[in-house]
Amino acid sequence: MISGKLILPVDKKGRIHVPQELREEIGITDHVMIMPQNHELVIKALPKIDDPVKFLSSINIKTKKTPLEMKREAEEVFFS
Repeated sequence: MISGKLILPVDKKGRIHVPQELREEIGITDHVMIMPQNHELVIKALPKIDDPVKFLSSINIKTKKTPLEMKREAEEVFFS
């Protein structure tokens, strides 16, 4: 179990490497969500998405897009 704070290097492309022990501890599999919050980044592990339409339909967000439109956008992001 990793406790406390970690200082990680950022490479020239802006990537950080999250140590395997921490990835396993918080359940990072395929994707994470990164949210800016008060000049900091919050990183949240996302569940493995087998069915993007079902996943997007379960999220309570206000949008004028249909689940199919959101699916197409998500596939562009996740699978490109």
